[in-house]
Amino acid sequence: MDTNTEKKPKKIKIGYLLKGYVVFAIILGVVFLGLCVGLFFIDMKAAGIAFAVLVAMAIATVLFFHYVNKRLAEGLIKFARNYENLEREMISDFPIPYAITDMTGDILIYNDYFSRLYSDTPGSNNLCDVFHELEAKDLVFEGITKNISVVYDNRDYRLHIKKLLVDNELLEEKLIILPRKELFVYTVYLFDETEIVNMVRKGIEEQMVIGSIYIDNYEETLEQETDVKKSFIIAMIDRAVSNYFQNTGGVVRKTETDRYFVIFKRKYLASFQRDKFDLLDEVKSIETDSGIPVTLSIGIGVGEDYLKNNESARLALELALGRGGDQAVVRDGERVYYYGGKTKQVEKNSRVKARIKAMALREVLVNQDRVVIMGHKNCDIDSFGAAIGIYRAARTLGKRAYIVIDMPTSSIQPILPFFLEDPEYKEVFLSPAEAGNYVNDNAALVVVDVNKPDYFECPELVYKTKTVIIIDHHLQSGDKIDNLALLHHEPTASSASEMVSEILQYIADDVKLKKIEAESLYAGMLIDTNHFSKNTGVRTFEAAAFLRKNGVDVARVKMMFNDSMEEAIAKAETIRTAEVVEGKFAIVVCPSEHLDNPAVVAAQVANDLLDVRGIEGSFALADIGGRVYISARSTGNVNVQLIMERMGGGGHLNTAGAQIAGSSVDEVKKQVKLTIRKMIEEGVLS
Repeated sequence: MDTNTEKKPKKIKIGYLLKGYVVFAIILGVVFLGLCVGLFFIDMKAAGIAFAVLVAMAIATVLFFHYVNKRLAEGLIKFARNYENLEREMISDFPIPYAITDMTGDILIYNDYFSRLYSDTPGSNNLCDVFHELEAKDLVFEGITKNISVVYDNRDYRLHIKKLLVDNELLEEKLIILPRKELFVYTVYLFDETEIVNMVRKGIEEQMVIGSIYIDNYEETLEQETDVKKSFIIAMIDRAVSNYFQNTGGVVRKTETDRYFVIFKRKYLASFQRDKFDLLDEVKSIETDSGIPVTLSIGIGVGEDYLKNNESARLALELALGRGGDQAVVRDGERVYYYGGKTKQVEKNSRVKARIKAMALREVLVNQDRVVIMGHKNCDIDSFGAAIGIYRAARTLGKRAYIVIDMPTSSIQPILPFFLEDPEYKEVFLSPAEAGNYVNDNAALVVVDVNKPDYFECPELVYKTKTVIIIDHHLQSGDKIDNLALLHHEPTASSASEMVSEILQYIADDVKLKKIEAESLYAGMLIDTNHFSKNTGVRTFEAAAFLRKNGVDVARVKMMFNDSMEEAIAKAETIRTAEVVEGKFAIVVCPSEHLDNPAVVAAQVANDLLDVRGIEGSFALADIGGRVYISARSTGNVNVQLIMERMGGGGHLNTAGAQIAGSSVDEVKKQVKLTIRKMIEEGVLS
């Protein structure tokens, strides 16, 4: 739709031209009378002659109008009738559907071409009844013209509407209740653009879409298989991928043992999206002796330029992998669509990636003057522990390092005083305002435990340096950072503290952690895994063993983070009020009063609810400063990540969350329930 704000047309007064002839004669008579009066004072004889002429002219004029008045009226009526017939004939034969409506859209006049549309809708006399895309509000616009795209009888039309100002008593009587200073009608033209629309649509459908496919767990799945079984599995995967795209006339090429390149026409993309890329499920159904399902990650790039499509496909694949794999990501310009992602991520036992990332991190840090580290807003112990670990790595490499913390939360209060008492950390902690003076092109900015810029402790710092490093275990959001020098993303890791603990083992040979530093990393793992009961793998315990060798007092760390009496009471009361939705989802609202950190309590409650028999997913809500925080947890049978993404958040299959501003906690609770029910109806949640 578009509106043309042209200059408003002027009204044309009908009738004043004919009246002018009579008025002109009267004015001429008055002027002549004045001349007679003037001559009276100059020459009586001349004045008498002039007056006689004036009387004769007046008598002649009266006789003339009396004589021709009837004929003039008859002539005007005849002309008007002929003009009206001509106008009607022109309108009727106009080769474009044309109509005139009043201000509310009621049809007043229409030609033969328009009648073919109008007559097909008996009982309707309004433009909105004929074209269902139209609403009454569409007929209220600024300017004098407007174009609206409509569809009628499977054909595409452009509805051109133009205002025409009128003086009409009937309209005025009808619209007297409307608060309008001017009365007008709409002239409506209907232009058939079906062929143009079809050509544009066909051009879009014929565009080539590029895709990149990666087998997520190629090595993990095949390493336990026999050679014969391994060949069979590979052949089954190749056949599934080839058939899926070649059935649409696409081209599939295997570029590596675990990668495919595909290209197909855009018109087939809609069917793939409608079926939610069921290739993902088809490949997962391939039987393996190890019992580990084969999963794919698919990245699709859509656009008009092949190079940009290829780049979009690459970025989409990275995003799919960053979100844990087993899903398809379609990147269409700035829009991103997600499909799949229902399989729990399988931990990769190999620590090769951690070693490579550690070496890359070392290479970046040694070339910078200083290192500034930050986590996410409302810093928790995992974010804090990971920041401490990176600080120790930077100091081991001989670099000055600083940690940005805005408002220390209660979740880090048990351990923070130990660092504040340490002389080495006297000037390490910076506020966001102070950090701006330390970040420049010669500084490396390391972000831990978060990858979404909106959640950074101080997002502005990203734009003050050329070197940004992200270390995180949460699923990627898709937000792009142009100056990203290194991304270490491991969604199968239990915590950022686990990832940093692995890095410390490879970044240098002489890394030596202080006891309190090792305990902060251990605490991050402890809390994020709910005391090593969730999201743990072999590498989690290997990282914990490394920290234990560096002096961690396990009992002391546990005591540091025991609940206070207020928190214990709040958790018990919150669990008592839990509401069960669809038989397996528990939803609770945590109190915010008298608690130092309601968000932490909400996360703990969400974890505790999973211990209840029959509960497969839990959602704990807390209102903190007008923003509602949601902590979502799952036993692994349902994907809470997908639910939280619908609500603007994200996370893992079994650990996710969201933050919602501008809504009350009761409204958000209703939204969570509606989202769950809708996704069950759609078949997204089983």
